[in-house]
Amino acid sequence: MLDDWTAHGPGVLAEVRAKDPSTYLRVAFNTLPKDVAISIENRGPLDSKEGRYLRRLVDIIRVAAGEADPMLVLDDIEQHLRGRYAKNITL
Repeated sequence: MLDDWTAHGPGVLAEVRAKDPSTYLRVAFNTLPKDVAISIENRGPLDSKEGRYLRRLVDIIRVAAGEADPMLVLDDIEQHLRGRYAKNITL
């Protein structure tokens, strides 16, 4: 069956898609797994205030940084905050 699929599968799929879309969709649907395992990691609840902060931060990054890598932007933000709010140590 694998040899048959390797040799003819893509061509047959294209033909079925063109001539009989309902069969194509049925085959596609039947190849999808019926059971999907989803894992959600809970790092603790956010209150609505924290959620608003995070939403604003994401919006600011999208507007100000455009296509920049969000992780690099967060690194820049962290460096800025550490520099701005660092406590002076006197000896």
